[in-house]
Amino acid sequence: MMAVIDDRVDDLLRRLDRALPGRVEGFYVVGSVCLGAFREGRSDIDFVAILDGGLDQAELRRLRAIHLGRWASALAGDVVARRRWPLVCNGSYLQRGALARSPLEVTALASHVAGRFGSGVGVDVNPITWHTLARYGIAVRGAEPHQLEIHADPAELLAWTRANLDGYWRGWVARARGPGAGVGLVLPRRSAASGVLGVSRLACTLATGEIVSKEAGGEYALARFGPEWRVLIDDALAFWRGSPALAVFRRHPFRQVRLAADFVEHVIDACCPRTT
Repeated sequence: MMAVIDDRVDDLLRRLDRALPGRVEGFYVVGSVCLGAFREGRSDIDFVAILDGGLDQAELRRLRAIHLGRWASALAGDVVARRRWPLVCNGSYLQRGALARSPLEVTALASHVAGRFGSGVGVDVNPITWHTLARYGIAVRGAEPHQLEIHADPAELLAWTRANLDGYWRGWVARARGPGAGVGLVLPRRSAASGVLGVSRLACTLATGEIVSKEAGGEYALARFGPEWRVLIDDALAFWRGSPALAVFRRHPFRQVRLAADFVEHVIDACCPRTT
């Protein structure tokens, strides 16, 4: 892994071991890092942590303090000082044995994502995470992924992916088009890119059964969807790769979000056609 990733992961594990001594049995990096698609200033560090049992209220408070403290530090160091997306560790804490069960039947002990910490909920507790861990996960602590019993059902993966497109992402379209969306989307280019590349990688999974990165999803979309979407997809890829916005969008960032909503809806309809 890159030095910056090692530093953030090692820092989190040291803090966890002080707050929960002897409790963290396994720690696995998933997401863009293990897919070889990490982009500093764009990507997060996604993880799955395995604990030897449940968490009491005092332990949850300590865990919350760790993650919110790291988030505040990242905001100061990355956003304010470097003007880039804050680099933090986002993930879920699971009890021993949870990976052997369907993720649709698992309740996480706790999770953190971008300054939001919750107990009894899990960030990305879903078939994509399970499959990514089984195929590509990086063991920082604990047995290697191929030595673990991980529930990875291809049919469940495809069914969940369709449902996510038809549920979460249709909601994203509504929010992007809704009143006041321009005010709420404080990072319009990032929002547009996240929508375009997010649904593209899911469309690729439905077509191939493979878990791919956002960038690989964008490349798939360029080949799969019509030329009318090319400029939008090109700019989404340019954003993720740290390149300037294409001229057509520089003065109209919120138009880009509306166009992204049209593309997201197009992908959903192509992958999840409604029957009458």
